[in-house]
Amino acid sequence: MSLDTSPIVDSLAPWLGAPRWWVGLSGGLDSCVLLHQLARLRESMDIPELCAVHIDHQLQADSASWQGHCQQLCDTLGVRLACRQVEVRAGGEGPEAAARAARYQQFESIVADAEVLLLAHHQDDQVETFFLRLLRGAGTQGLSGMPAQRPLGKGMLVRPLLAYHRQQLEDYARSEGVQWIEDDSNDDQSLDRNYLRHSVLPLLAQRWPGYRNSIEQSMDTIVDAEQALAAIDQATIEPALGSDFGESTLDLGLLPAASSAQLCRWLRYWLSTLGQPPPGRDRLQEFVRQLLSADASASPILQAPAYCLRRYRQKLYLGSVEQAVEAPESIVLAPETPLLVEGVGWLEMRHTASGGLPLPATGVWQLRLRAGGERCQPRGRPHSQSLKKLLQERAVPPWWRERLPLLYVEQELVAVADLWLCSGTEPAAGEQGYQLHWQRKSAAHPD
Repeated sequence: MSLDTSPIVDSLAPWLGAPRWWVGLSGGLDSCVLLHQLARLRESMDIPELCAVHIDHQLQADSASWQGHCQQLCDTLGVRLACRQVEVRAGGEGPEAAARAARYQQFESIVADAEVLLLAHHQDDQVETFFLRLLRGAGTQGLSGMPAQRPLGKGMLVRPLLAYHRQQLEDYARSEGVQWIEDDSNDDQSLDRNYLRHSVLPLLAQRWPGYRNSIEQSMDTIVDAEQALAAIDQATIEPALGSDFGESTLDLGLLPAASSAQLCRWLRYWLSTLGQPPPGRDRLQEFVRQLLSADASASPILQAPAYCLRRYRQKLYLGSVEQAVEAPESIVLAPETPLLVEGVGWLEMRHTASGGLPLPATGVWQLRLRAGGERCQPRGRPHSQSLKKLLQERAVPPWWRERLPLLYVEQELVAVADLWLCSGTEPAAGEQGYQLHWQRKSAAHPD
């Protein structure tokens, strides 16, 4: 049996100019069929480089065999496979949400600028998601279903199989000899999605055989309404968007007065534009209640599996899950040599056309974190000031103050991160200067 590939081709047409297509390959039916179809499509039309990525959540004892199956399929199809292992730590959202968050963190790290990640969600997944969200009290955003496409880090996430039923994919796989792995956990009806799939939806199908199409029509209507509301949301929050210390920010002081419900909606919209899943309704409402009622000096925090939302001085910061930072010992920074410090980010001393710091006699700078009592006289200022006062003046968020990289020559503080150069450290006339380049978010490679 062959699939009508028109929906796949149509959904991928805007991304034919991408440098690379990544297929999220779990080893299950859906992703194996998607990869097989794209490999076949490659024979008849010019498409970007086709690669696959497999995420091992290490939740099943035989997960290594799944990776082996994915490797075998990719070898057969002539597709490069990248494999990543993740450690799933269940939080308040539950193990499934934690696994999803860990998986998408890996996806975002591997998909480079303008590349595309293709996931194999199909119409049955969409319908199941609709019912799950309906039963959990979702609003219009949730009931809109999984988007066919959305930003993912520096690239895009696209779902080209949403027009197909699972049975169509299975019929194709059997006729084409595509092998896949059945996850035993899919039969565990203690999980909500499996209970819907095996016990509830078959009953609906007996009474209303065309219920999937009806659900899709309702979802289309909801999407239209949601898009109209999203346009209003975008115009409202656009002036309040920004970035500071590598974290996206939302300036609450620049938003109009809002009810709790409206602020919840704006936060959901903001998170969606950044490719982040919103927290559950109750958790988000509690966070918003704290934002509206807590003293201005308070710092409410919402911890999600993949990110933190924190307020400081009327700004909300969307940051990574906080990592513990230990004071580095005997860490040196040489010119033009990138250095990754966990919890701090990538650091590199780069040549600068003017100003900067001279190269020390030792050829390296010493890197330290705050210990307390540091002082610096920023260039252009008449007096030295305590680092504590400078950080308050600059409105450095408290969670960044203890992870600021401080540059020393011998025992002299010469630079505070990329914020200030201390007086008395200027290069001599004609001497090459260096400037600290700090990429605050840890990444696989520096810019």
